[in-house]
Amino acid sequence: MRQACIAREGWKLTIPSLALFFVLLSLHFWSLAAPVFLFCAFCLYFFRNPRRETAAGREALISPADGRVTEIKDMVEPEFVGGECKRISIFMSPTDVHVNRAPCEGRIVRMVHRAGDFALAFKKDIDKENERNYILLDREGEKILLVQIAGFLARRIIPYVKENDQVKRGEPVGIIAFGSRVDIYFPKMYESMVQLHEKVKAGLTPLAQKKGSL
Repeated sequence: MRQACIAREGWKLTIPSLALFFVLLSLHFWSLAAPVFLFCAFCLYFFRNPRRETAAGREALISPADGRVTEIKDMVEPEFVGGECKRISIFMSPTDVHVNRAPCEGRIVRMVHRAGDFALAFKKDIDKENERNYILLDREGEKILLVQIAGFLARRIIPYVKENDQVKRGEPVGIIAFGSRVDIYFPKMYESMVQLHEKVKAGLTPLAQKKGSL
């Protein structure tokens, strides 16, 4: 299936606003037509969904989000991963593409949405306090966890997938609006291929690779 250049949520705003723009234009309401056009242009920019194809090898985990790497950490995740793992956190600014993508191929074995606060996305402990959506992937027995976390401006996390879906690497799995954070947890057999504060792109940038396969 061919990927749309605009996320599906964007059409719900751009089509009505574009129609209203032409109506106002036909009625010569120039002062009203101008801000409506600007709003439509903003929606087209914000909900953009560019085609992405990575050149990374099959073993690589690719970035699930556009943004900047804010943390690379060894930790224990008891609920979904069930043990030791690595976590990479990516902060998405309001100007980044907000469509999130699968970091690898696999089956979605669990998906959980939890209500919470809307604190700033770069604050400590927002992964436990903010509104968030957990997507657990099984990749040939490996557990890869993706966590979409709402930020101060983000008020909705919209998943495109559900439990038992099979996804391909780079396939869109959801969207978060207006600045937020995405965390990816993966086994310690992988090593990071990015640096702290590095800019990454969803569906393109390799984040981690199995040790010995570099």
